[in-house]
Amino acid sequence: MEEIKDHSEKKMYKAKLHDGEVEVMILAQEQKADLVILDDNAAKKTAKYLGLPVTGTLGILIKAKRMGIIESVKPLITELRKNGFYVSGTVERMVLEQAGE
Repeated sequence: MEEIKDHSEKKMYKAKLHDGEVEVMILAQEQKADLVILDDNAAKKTAKYLGLPVTGTLGILIKAKRMGIIESVKPLITELRKNGFYVSGTVERMVLEQAGE
């Protein structure tokens, strides 16, 4: 498990972000990550502002479907919901459309 080197960097992030999200962004900058996976909208906006390439869990599912790694996104969204992951009906429709379902 990687840990951030400079904990003082945490201060520059908005108070509404969780420590884990902040550490992911700092680590991504330190490691020059190719992609950051975040689901919180405020965290995504902050990552984009910092110039980090960012996507969410649903974006990963769309990409996996396009690459032929998974056959369908819909059952995985159902499973995510069962485990407490919130997906609005509007977002689900948009994701399924992008996934060709």
